Amino acid sequence: MKKENDEITDLFRARLADTGMNVRDGFWEELSQDIPVACQHRRRLLLFRVAAAASVLLVLAASSATFLYFSPKEEMEEAFTKIAATNGGQMDGDGIRVNQLPLPVEPVLQKPAPQSFGMLSQYTEDEDSLAFTFSMSFSFSSTATGHERPYGNERHSGYWQAANGNTETSVGREEERADLPVTSEKIMKKRCWAVKAQVGMALPAEDGTYKIPVSAGVTVERKLNDYLGIETGLLYSNLRSVGQHLHYLGIPVRVNVTLVDTKKVDLYATVGGVADKCIAGASDNSFKEEPVQLAVTAGIGINYKINDRLAVFAEPGVSHHFSTDSKLATVRTKRPTNFNLLCGLRMTY
Repeated sequence: MKKENDEITDLFRARLADTGMNVRDGFWEELSQDIPVACQHRRRLLLFRVAAAASVLLVLAASSATFLYFSPKEEMEEAFTKIAATNGGQMDGDGIRVNQLPLPVEPVLQKPAPQSFGMLSQYTEDEDSLAFTFSMSFSFSSTATGHERPYGNERHSGYWQAANGNTETSVGREEERADLPVTSEKIMKKRCWAVKAQVGMALPAEDGTYKIPVSAGVTVERKLNDYLGIETGLLYSNLRSVGQHLHYLGIPVRVNVTLVDTKKVDLYATVGGVADKCIAGASDNSFKEEPVQLAVTAGIGINYKINDRLAVFAEPGVSHHFSTDSKLATVRTKRPTNFNLLCGLRMTY
């Protein structure tokens, strides 16, 4: 590097000497010091440009992968199925094949009755004479196309075969159209059951004696209609303090009311209650020493739908625990009315 800098300095000095220009004292020393700095700055600028280009490519690749992973494939398939059902077609791979109408059947005209031409000759010379009759008949037919067709059973067979063919085609199309609304109804049928896996926490006591209570549970929700649902399950709670570690098992019962229902986000209100029982941690976990503790809850929930079945939810709310005859003091005794937050996954069926 030093050798290259000296070569550049000598070349520049030779050019100035040829032009007869004089330079100030210390100019060549300053030039020798500035050239490495400029080269290093240029290398840094080049590295910065390469890093910026690599960052842009990485962001584009990550965005494409995220879009492909989270793209609503089932919703797109459902939309194509609706279009196929509306236009009377069927899904064929990634496209829609429209049902082809049957070719029009050429009408067959009723053939006229055969015309007969006869010739009758009688001899009545006297009463004992005999009479002879001689007749000849000719038959012909004409159709709309002008082609000759034989008269007899073949005509009737051909005529009824054409009629039966049209009838079967019409019946098949009617059955196919009758099946299309049923398929659409199956696709559009909303799922009424949901399983929710959740974890939550509440505020601790103000003096710091009691730590943050945590909870975890699994609940099942049943939609009664488009706006109303009922939820219940099991909920485990852990209450900790200095020298005390209590475990509770509760049964929550909540009513959920849908406020806003969109394609990706649902907003709902929830109200209900929970019955908790201390199962471990106390000196005596019997119902007499540690009775069931009741509480009422209320809050607002929001669902974000990842796809047609899976969603993430968050439920901020408030709860109030009623006092019991328990001799143990907990965070619920210190703060009976508390704010809590539940988060988790929601799977619909």
